[in-house]
Amino acid sequence: MSLIIGFLTIFLVGYLIIRGYNAKGVLFVAGVALMLFAVAFLGKPIGGEKATGLFYVDISNLIYNLMANRGGGLGLLIMVLIGFSAYMSHIGANDTVIRILSHPLGYIRSPYVLMIGGFFIGSLLSFAISSATALGAFLMATLFPILTSLGISRPSAAAVCATTAMMTLAPTAPDVVLAAEQAHISVKSYAFTYMIPMSVLAILATAVAHFFWQPFCDRREGLVSQSSGERVSMDLSTLKKAPWFYMLLPFLPIAGMLIFDGKIEIGGRVMPEMSLGAVVVLTLIISLVIEYIRSLYHRCKGEQQGSGAKALYEGLEVAYREMGAAFAGVVILLIAAGVFSEGLSSIGFVNDMIALVEKSGSAATIMMLALVGITLLVVVASGSGNAAFYSFVEIAPKLADKLGINPAYLILPMQQASNVGRTLSPVSGVIVAVSGAGNLSPMLLVKRTSVPTLAALTVVIVYTLVFVPLHLPT
Repeated sequence: MSLIIGFLTIFLVGYLIIRGYNAKGVLFVAGVALMLFAVAFLGKPIGGEKATGLFYVDISNLIYNLMANRGGGLGLLIMVLIGFSAYMSHIGANDTVIRILSHPLGYIRSPYVLMIGGFFIGSLLSFAISSATALGAFLMATLFPILTSLGISRPSAAAVCATTAMMTLAPTAPDVVLAAEQAHISVKSYAFTYMIPMSVLAILATAVAHFFWQPFCDRREGLVSQSSGERVSMDLSTLKKAPWFYMLLPFLPIAGMLIFDGKIEIGGRVMPEMSLGAVVVLTLIISLVIEYIRSLYHRCKGEQQGSGAKALYEGLEVAYREMGAAFAGVVILLIAAGVFSEGLSSIGFVNDMIALVEKSGSAATIMMLALVGITLLVVVASGSGNAAFYSFVEIAPKLADKLGINPAYLILPMQQASNVGRTLSPVSGVIVAVSGAGNLSPMLLVKRTSVPTLAALTVVIVYTLVFVPLHLPT
């Protein structure tokens, strides 16, 4: 009974999200409804040992506790990361990353080699532009004209622009932070031990697939590549101007994670351990000091009027506003996902899922493939990677605990599938934006991205089976 109710609820939640209903509201209502069902028909209290016996009190306490824990811990870290990224964009640091990384493309004249080179550069640009839709739109304005002017067909060039943010590389991305939290390991261990090696291999597989699939589709559609042999430069005139060394600032949190881990020795002294949030705050302070010195320099040269400190404080407001938007958009979604997860647990869904797959003899693998499949289907249908991943990742550690396996074995492929699935969805933001800018049908673009996307997904699953340990060392 719990499995039937659980799967029907998951189906209904996915259907409503696909239909455009607010994901946070759907998850909240579904979670509370499941808890009410558990109390009324199964006689199960809400809140475990802390249950008062009054269902409305127990449910309210549970939701508030989730708000307190998610908002003050994981949620605050995500807000700080998003605020930091917004400030990097405000001062032009992210644009400097884009400008410098894009420069080498001007030296490549072979059309399909340039296409693959553009794909690699675009993947690296995901450090500066975390949004898949924004990155796709940017590349359509800059890389797309270069590729088409050198003879690459419009569908091939658009497919490359749409798939650059398919695999996560940045260890400070919100979904990475959440995945590490649910896997019960540090962000550094999760990112550098598991995620980044997997992402690099998947990106290479995607590039190879592009190199063969796009020319194949071009021949099938009668589109022939003809190179002019001319060097073309990207139009980066709309980017903010900042000193070249500003490109280092967005990467300082990553460097800080590696340096301040309590093990690295510098100058005869072991560097203390710092949390990721503290490293980001330190990087923000360094950036503020550099930006203030830069403003003083321009004032001394007569190129800037007014108070540098005033402009600095106003710049920080950009970070504060994005932190607030992150609370409304991401943190509340995390809380809603927690309520939904508690609802599924309250009816016994997790325990019955374990009992079902254990009969197969390969429970862990089947569970991993099932979670990847559910996540992928919801992403493809709804176009939202975060909504799908945040909704179901809460279940993974509970399943892993019951199975006695490494939570990352379930969570890592789910996280990657939530990003991969966007390039298979004709209604996702990145596909809609890229197809619109390229004057192409979304379904035609999905056809062009399908084989590279499936190549990446294959690498994700195989890598999980081979390299992610099923059991944590004791």
